[in-house]
Amino acid sequence: MFQLVFFTLFTSGLTESQGKEIICNNSDIELSYSFCDSVAHRFSFRLLPCSINEQPWFATIFWIPRSDIVFLRYLLSSWYNGAKLLDIKKDVCSGFDDDYSFCGSLKGETINTTVRFSGLKITLKEGIYTIVLRGFSDHSEENLLMCVNSTLTIKRET
Repeated sequence: MFQLVFFTLFTSGLTESQGKEIICNNSDIELSYSFCDSVAHRFSFRLLPCSINEQPWFATIFWIPRSDIVFLRYLLSSWYNGAKLLDIKKDVCSGFDDDYSFCGSLKGETINTTVRFSGLKITLKEGIYTIVLRGFSDHSEENLLMCVNSTLTIKRET
């Protein structure tokens, strides 16, 4: 499922607006996102290749966070054609011995990293997937770093 999160979020685009951005559109898929919080973000995603059928994927993240990232928890909720699929809660940065280079980044510091991944382990059926990803910088889930609402439309089954 972590690969689906990266695939959905880390595609090309740069925005400071709160409007919907179409960031990938081909014969297989259409992918768009918008921020679901009210703060302007300096954030971009890029995913190469822009296809659900080609792997490996290279996801590039450019982000200037508005809070320190010593601790990072994400909550992911997803729906398929309006029906709830799953909820995931995962701690990505714990404060020590973290796997990701952006863990420990400070407020206002530029994060620019590329991650290689492959092996989507689920078959995606034709239809509309809605994915809401919220990132928090505290255990109490009160300090929201970012909220992204993504729509993935599968135009034909993978």
